[in-house]
Amino acid sequence: MFVTITFIRWLHLVGAAALVGGMVLQLFVVSPLLSWVDPAIRGKLAKKATDFYLPVFWVSLSLLIMTGAFVIFDRLVSLENMVFPYKNSYETFWLLKLSFVGGIALLGILIARMSGEIRSTTRKQVASGPESPQAARLEDRKTRLRQTVGLLRNLNVVLGIFVLLWAAVLQNIFGLLILR
Repeated sequence: MFVTITFIRWLHLVGAAALVGGMVLQLFVVSPLLSWVDPAIRGKLAKKATDFYLPVFWVSLSLLIMTGAFVIFDRLVSLENMVFPYKNSYETFWLLKLSFVGGIALLGILIARMSGEIRSTTRKQVASGPESPQAARLEDRKTRLRQTVGLLRNLNVVLGIFVLLWAAVLQNIFGLLILR
């Protein structure tokens, strides 16, 4: 049983590393590179990069959800949890980690909705014609939405890194206390 739990926790960490690593790659590599590209082809390149990363994202997210559910169940019913002298402290730290995971999920939903608004605004802009006054307003709106999405993506990456570090802290501090 110990080998199974260890393997599942390892899969959970691999899923988290792939998810956060992809977010870091998008933020620090793909986005800066795309800012140097001609705007006429920037959208196509961004779509290619997104299409390449999207399967990794969904597999990582699915892996995190499945293994996370198992890890939560294991933590709630394990013998070490019943005899652990610092149980309340651990649960407090653990719930804080889970709240940050929930924040990442909510930010992801918000980013997806705002990205949909950007695409919708682009369609309206194309339909109204490039020289119309409505096109200028729509371009301003798209710029504000893009800036907001950029800030939310940055926050999501920071939260993802924080969750990984927090998991390491929980494992090291409380894991060492269990082994004593």
